[in-house]
Amino acid sequence: MYVSSRTHLDGQIVHEMRELERPYNEDIKDENVINYDDLLKPRSSTGGRIRRIMMRGISGCGKTTAVRKFVSDWAHGRTHQHIDFVFPLHLCELNILHDKKLSLIEHLDLLFPKLLKPETLEGSQILFIWDGLGEFRFTLKFKRTKTCTDPVTPVSVGCMLVNLLKGNLLPSAQILVTSRLKDAGLIPPEYIQRVVELHGLDDLQWEELIRSEVRDQNVAARAIVHVKSSRSLYIMRSLPFFCQMASTVLEELFSNCCNTDPPLTLTEMFTHFLLIQMKRHVEKSAKSSTEEILKLGELAWHMLEKNTLTFMEKDQKETNTDPLLPVKLSEDWPMFFRKQHLMGLGKMYRFTHPCVQEFLAALYVAVHYEPSKGNVMSFTLAEKAKMLLSPTDVPPDMHRRAVDRALRSKTGQLDIFLLFLLGICAGPSNKLLSCFFQNTSLRVRTEDVVKNILQKIKAKPLFEISVNLSRCLEELDVALPVVQNRGPVEFQMDEDVHVTPSEWSHIATTLLTSEDSSLTFDVSKYAKVDEAIMRLLPVIKISRVLRLDEATDLSWALIASALRSPANRIREINIEKNALSYINLSVLSVGMSSPNCKVEALRTPYFGYRKDGDHLLSGILLNPTHLRELKLLNSFRKNDRTVESISQILMDPDCRLENLTLVKKFTLLLLVVIIYWNKPLNLVLHFCFICVRKKIIKHGQALLFPSENVEILLLLFFYLSILCFVFPSLQGIETLESCKILAAALCSSSCRLQELDLRRCYWSSEDQALQLLSEAFRHPNFKVTVLRLEIKHETASALFSAFQENPSHLRKLELSLFLRLTLGLQQLFSLLADPCFKLETLRIAHPCYDK
Repeated sequence: MYVSSRTHLDGQIVHEMRELERPYNEDIKDENVINYDDLLKPRSSTGGRIRRIMMRGISGCGKTTAVRKFVSDWAHGRTHQHIDFVFPLHLCELNILHDKKLSLIEHLDLLFPKLLKPETLEGSQILFIWDGLGEFRFTLKFKRTKTCTDPVTPVSVGCMLVNLLKGNLLPSAQILVTSRLKDAGLIPPEYIQRVVELHGLDDLQWEELIRSEVRDQNVAARAIVHVKSSRSLYIMRSLPFFCQMASTVLEELFSNCCNTDPPLTLTEMFTHFLLIQMKRHVEKSAKSSTEEILKLGELAWHMLEKNTLTFMEKDQKETNTDPLLPVKLSEDWPMFFRKQHLMGLGKMYRFTHPCVQEFLAALYVAVHYEPSKGNVMSFTLAEKAKMLLSPTDVPPDMHRRAVDRALRSKTGQLDIFLLFLLGICAGPSNKLLSCFFQNTSLRVRTEDVVKNILQKIKAKPLFEISVNLSRCLEELDVALPVVQNRGPVEFQMDEDVHVTPSEWSHIATTLLTSEDSSLTFDVSKYAKVDEAIMRLLPVIKISRVLRLDEATDLSWALIASALRSPANRIREINIEKNALSYINLSVLSVGMSSPNCKVEALRTPYFGYRKDGDHLLSGILLNPTHLRELKLLNSFRKNDRTVESISQILMDPDCRLENLTLVKKFTLLLLVVIIYWNKPLNLVLHFCFICVRKKIIKHGQALLFPSENVEILLLLFFYLSILCFVFPSLQGIETLESCKILAAALCSSSCRLQELDLRRCYWSSEDQALQLLSEAFRHPNFKVTVLRLEIKHETASALFSAFQENPSHLRKLELSLFLRLTLGLQQLFSLLADPCFKLETLRIAHPCYDK
């Protein structure tokens, strides 16, 4: 659980499907994680008292469980003992009191009989817990509700809740509200002081839950691998209900050696779960259960249209439902539908989870849909008008109408319903559910569904829409649209995509079950880098070595999420040189800063002038314990801030860095990259080149190029000249001040470096820079055994003199000598003759043989 830096939803439209897809939350920072003990405390000693807190999260992530734990810990004296009374209120139960006027005292006496007197309230520390904000069916009117300050004055339920939030009633009382993400906006942001988000189970917890649910641990291990192998199932792993359902289904299939293929999609998982419950029901009662399931589906559909999980006596009258039907269904199908008693005032029934309701509703719609009537999915006014004007037109197919209706929902209310509906009608589940379709003429061609979805994605490429429709394709075992290979995520059509979700699942299963303890994940082996990272994220988490390339922000975020996982085994990250054109180090830093990240070697291209590079080093500084090797390659410059950050890392007592490489390689290819990605610079330089060329021709000095290729080469040479003129310090450490800082870090007692490579990283004021570094080399705390440098004859004397004063540690020395071979080497040769100088390997490179 963590505190969000956003105080509210800020008017955002939240699709729960999108939240399930989210690889990490941009607001999550380790300093924002909060314990239950601190939930009601101010964030700092100077902060004011926290009165109103909202705990939000996607459906089924464990908000009610968290509330129960909170109450249990308080009741057993473990936490929050400053509170005298805790009143947990399920808002769905208060619906039955909506038309009654009762005072706050009467409400509490009804819920908690004979617990307290009115005078007790005033001098007590009280916490109200309102569980399930979205399940309260009536709007909380903050602007038009009358003020009530007396706890014995009779008011409506809505009025009581609003006045408690405003602080008119019991201003000292604290309030904790739980809400689904899409319902959090029902309370205006000014009435919420703290927002807490729950993300369900982490990577260790969901695996542990499956192991506890499955009796045979070999079967449990196989079930865990299977969930990881399917992306459709894996993204649901944080939901406790899903893990319990997956345990039931996979234990049944793997233990009994069934010939049925295990489920790879969410629809298949729910289908198997339904069939297992039906099988157990038949074994108990010896009666067919399809009719009861469809009646349950009818209730689910009616309640889904009302956007509620609950079914009350009032709903029985509106839907002409037999009063005895909910009673029987709750007794026969407790895994789907349960009864709750409401304070002796009536009964209420609710589905065990929103996904259960949506699956049963989708099954009911699939069985009972009639194109000519619209039937369960009633026609809109526009559709009715079109049918009247063109009675000969063929009514729209069910899948088209379902997609259109789901897209009209601003909060994604029908997203998962649509996924189930298409999976039931056109996916692998259709055959499994054949017992429901014996008396229907339902015929849905998968090709038609896929064609319609691809058209919708192309017409409305908004990310929330594309994510949900792509998930629908996944339920049909169809290859997904791919994302653009760099920059922000954009869905695109690709005719050459042939790898289906089931084939990706096979690849994942093969890698997950391999016994290779040094597994290497190399993205260059996959044609579609972004899809490979998305599909094989569980494989990435158990890999020891990652070899990465350029990718989208989404892929870098997925890598960061893998590093944050408590179950990750990643110890080495190599980012290829060609990733320099697009590498999001700021996103990667989110993963590197996590305490769960135990990366020991990081080798990456690095732009010193870009802010994301500083973010990376800041992330390492927050978690320096495990990193042993850091190589920043292909850099154009190391600015002062970069060197200061590296120096801070070296001087950190918790740092264990042993190998540091700061190498600049200024090549024509990198020049082309920087020009290509900096469009304004490209245009300016090209304009200048054209002007110079015209001026030369104007003065009679015709510049005739023999070919276009020569002109292109001259253009690049012109670019290079301008860049070197405009950015003279583009190639090295900027100032002597940063050299001083680095030198101080190298001779710090906390520095544990064994290998240091500083080739070509200090061109600006080079002679003075090496003089400063030489002072660090002669210090007794400098114990580097492998050193690589570039020197000129002006600095050779100071360097070799430093080695004479501190000769005992160096074992390997590699020098690129920018000096005449007859000069400056005599001191080196005399140094080699010194018995205290323990050098074992000496490598000297002449600039003509540039490495």
